Amino acid sequence: MRKTLAFLGMLAAAFVAMPKAHAQVPVIDASNLAQNVQELAQDVVAVAQLKAELQQLQNTYQMFTSVPNINSLAPGLQGASIENPMPAANALSGLLGGTSSPSGAASTFYQQNHIYTPTDTSEATTLSNNNANAIANTQGIASTNLEAIQSRLQQLPDLESALNSATSITQVNAINGRILAESQFVQGQQAQAANLQVLATEQQASLQQQQQEQFHQDAASFAAEMKAAAAGNGG
Repeated sequence: MRKTLAFLGMLAAAFVAMPKAHAQVPVIDASNLAQNVQELAQDVVAVAQLKAELQQLQNTYQMFTSVPNINSLAPGLQGASIENPMPAANALSGLLGGTSSPSGAASTFYQQNHIYTPTDTSEATTLSNNNANAIANTQGIASTNLEAIQSRLQQLPDLESALNSATSITQVNAINGRILAESQFVQGQQAQAANLQVLATEQQASLQQQQQEQFHQDAASFAAEMKAAAAGNGG
């Protein structure tokens, strides 16, 4: 634009400095020409200003219409093992129940906890083995949930970085929406952990109840044997 203005100024000066025209040569009104050049220069400035305003308006519009893909933000947080590490509810009975053999992380805890496996087939042995399995399974679930929490903590700085580098309102809103979604996942995992604790407590209560029932059963069987023996001796 500066080159254009300079050229127009030189053109006006040249016309002003021209010698008076001879006969048969059209006479040019230098003052009128200079005014036209000045008006043209003003129009050029106005067009440039309008172009800048239009570009600014376009940028503002894009701030409201450019919606980023929230799935591209911290993609490491989208794994099922992080979003929902707890097993399905219909599998909890098998995982928490003593009849389910420990697997995965639970098998590691079973080996750490285990000292001796009784070989007889008594009810007391069955209860003991079931309790060992239940404890290891519960520890395995808790360990898996803990790993998910640690993985989420490692990925959250990506969301923080994206928020700090956001350049539009829609980007900020999208990132805040993703943060809200992650918060809901965390709250859900907290509820699952609380339920897991309740289930583990009830599992121990159930074991104690079974042990009491086994004690009464053994006592009743012993009493019946003694009564039968006494009757045989008396006969």
